[in-house]
Amino acid sequence: MLVNVKLFATLTRYKSGIKAGNSFEMNLPDTATAKEIIDILQIPDEEIHIVFVNNVIQEPSVKLQAGDVVGIFPPVGGG
Repeated sequence: MLVNVKLFATLTRYKSGIKAGNSFEMNLPDTATAKEIIDILQIPDEEIHIVFVNNVIQEPSVKLQAGDVVGIFPPVGGG
């Protein structure tokens, strides 16, 4: 199944050729979860703060469906 993935801020370094917030497609098994995207892209768990699926905050273990849009955010600091 195809899902759209958006990486934000510093996480873009795990997918060459994209800019923060731009989406790219991934072809995944029908049983895939958001965590599998994180694992495929080799993003360390400690670099993940929030996972959105179709603009709703979800646990990384959420099962995905074809056409889902998955946004992955790192922890953000600021003053």
